[in-house]
Amino acid sequence: MENTLMERRKFARLALHSDASIKHDDTVIMGVVENLSMKGVFVNTTEKIPLNDSVEVTIYTYSTPDQLCDLQATVVRVTETGIGLEFEKTILD
Repeated sequence: MENTLMERRKFARLALHSDASIKHDDTVIMGVVENLSMKGVFVNTTEKIPLNDSVEVTIYTYSTPDQLCDLQATVVRVTETGIGLEFEKTILD
């Protein structure tokens, strides 16, 4: 199954461990980025957001500038360890 998933991915994933904030309605959820691609991110967090809900995600770096991106996204995966988000635009758009 893992090979099938890898074949469907259009963008490579980068293991990146940095902080992220996810704004959902009037709540801000903090988490740690597990991996990042041009089109999405998986954030480790104990908080859950329903599938298909829209959020705003900010990924922080430990250098200048302190924000890597600030994008609108949709929740596409929810697991015990976190949530997968698909960006409305790629990081470079």
